[in-house]
Amino acid sequence: MKSVFRRLKSCWSWHDLNPFNWSNREIKFFLLSFLSLMLPIYLFIGLQPSIPAEAASYPTLEINSISLKTPVAPLVITNQQLYAPDTLAGAYSQSENKTFIIGHSSTVFKKLDQVHVDDTLTYSNKIYRIVELKTLQKADIGMTEILQAESEDTIILMTCAGEPLPERDATHRLIITAKYVSDASSD
Repeated sequence: MKSVFRRLKSCWSWHDLNPFNWSNREIKFFLLSFLSLMLPIYLFIGLQPSIPAEAASYPTLEINSISLKTPVAPLVITNQQLYAPDTLAGAYSQSENKTFIIGHSSTVFKKLDQVHVDDTLTYSNKIYRIVELKTLQKADIGMTEILQAESEDTIILMTCAGEPLPERDATHRLIITAKYVSDASSD
């Protein structure tokens, strides 16, 4: 073992580790090696979707059966449409007992098609039970009906389904209805 260390010691010294003593070829080799290792890491981290800083103050939607936990941004109607945020869900409500939550099926609601009737979700410290799942053609959806008031606390989740269309759209919508069960703090 000592002979191995002696051989290694004779091959290089601390003086050799100083980049100011390297040849141009050694510097190029080091830079190329460093970049080939760090560039993929940098790109992977840099291309991750970012969540806005104000998202920490948003209510959270959790569906344990699909390991979903996301902040839910408040939405406003712009040009007679609701636009889902890129990397989290968005909520709109025009009546006290109904909340409409949308998100992209390519990001935040990627696994939403895996939920089942009787699964539970938690939103804004309340627990809801999923009572209905349906997939409708985009043209058959009446937003007036979806947004109309309910007698009991209800959440409607919606995301794209079916065949992809241009501009992050699809031919169908997955619509999930969940009814209030209890406050999350009472469990």
